[in-house]
Amino acid sequence: MYGLVDCNNFFVSCERVFDPRLNGKTVVVLSNNDGCVIARSNEAKAAGIPMGCPAFKIKEHTDPDKVIQLSARHILYRDLSTRVMNILSQEVENVQQYSVDEAFFNLPHEDVETSHRAMAEVVKRVKQYVGIPVSIGFAPSRTLAKVANHIAKRDPRITDGVYWLVRPEAIDIILRRTPIEDVWGIGRRLSTSLQSRGIRTAADFVKMPPSLVRSQYSVTLERTQRELMGHDCQIANPVTIAHKTIMTSRTFGKVITSRDEIADAIVSFAERTARQLRNEGGVAGSIMTYVRGDRFREDLPFYSNSCQLQLETPSNDTMTLARQALNALNNIWRDGFTYRKAGVMALDIQPATAIQLNLFDPEDHGKLRRLMNSIDDINNMYGSRSVKLAPGIQRGEWAPTQNHFNTNSKTLHFFTGMIYTGPSPQEQPLSSE
Repeated sequence: MYGLVDCNNFFVSCERVFDPRLNGKTVVVLSNNDGCVIARSNEAKAAGIPMGCPAFKIKEHTDPDKVIQLSARHILYRDLSTRVMNILSQEVENVQQYSVDEAFFNLPHEDVETSHRAMAEVVKRVKQYVGIPVSIGFAPSRTLAKVANHIAKRDPRITDGVYWLVRPEAIDIILRRTPIEDVWGIGRRLSTSLQSRGIRTAADFVKMPPSLVRSQYSVTLERTQRELMGHDCQIANPVTIAHKTIMTSRTFGKVITSRDEIADAIVSFAERTARQLRNEGGVAGSIMTYVRGDRFREDLPFYSNSCQLQLETPSNDTMTLARQALNALNNIWRDGFTYRKAGVMALDIQPATAIQLNLFDPEDHGKLRRLMNSIDDINNMYGSRSVKLAPGIQRGEWAPTQNHFNTNSKTLHFFTGMIYTGPSPQEQPLSSE
């Protein structure tokens, strides 16, 4: 049996933790540059605002004056996600975080009733100590656990936030009620193709011959079908599969012409990339920097390029990665063009324990490792950018446009810095007052 914990309307719920006046209101959270909707409250869903809706099209679905639009604050969301996962890890083992607001885990107890009580208690504790509503679904496979979680989320008062999808007859009924486009792993293009074959629901999909699914589509889709039948096929577990690459990039708030501005952004991206490498216990063998203009501005000359440089010794040191990222920028920079997006990518990633040090490398890797560990400890305690490289301090014109920050959540910076250092959840709840 697999369990799936999912934070309900996560980004909106995070905003409500620090501003309870948002409860009951129609709230959406916008993407970088306030472009489109990436999270919706239940009220926004009821108003007909679709996920991914461009901000300027909200008026086509409802009165925009009744919709509270908020710019995303991903540092806050990551911090609250960590606290939710820590509470879950106290009750169960083998927590495999799938995304910022979802995690799979195995059945905590052999007895179903004991497991149900334990998971219902987790739902209450997360709500009490973090302020985030969560739901948990159980099923024989991960894909079915997704379906079960959706039911738990839809009817929390009936299910206590926990739902079991186990009996074959219950699975059959639920699959007949599940549209094919709502199945995990089946996107818009696949669902359109399946619907053209008369496949409208998950139950219809299960009845397709597996050989036909494999020959006409892919082995991956056949695995999804088998998962819906209740067979565990270990679909898409990004936690146990090491990242081949790590990318940090941004679309700027406006077009940039200054090399210093671009360099400032590149250093900031390299910092984030290096920190993620260290968090995952990996090192990069090479670094790629890319820049791109605004392809939608016909009045401006368009330029796009990238450069990949090999590291003498694989590293996750911030200064090493930032230096190479800037060297790559120097190779592709062209005056006279405007730039709207840039990014840094770590490639050839391998476990840090597997690297072979170069005897002729002048760097003291032990000293650098201790320095990076100290910086990470400080940033974990006081906020993710408390200590940073000097060129990345100023976020000038390259910063994304975010004009909808919630100025009412005055406790944001205090709690963001204290999440890792305050009392344990059992000792002190995180109040939303």
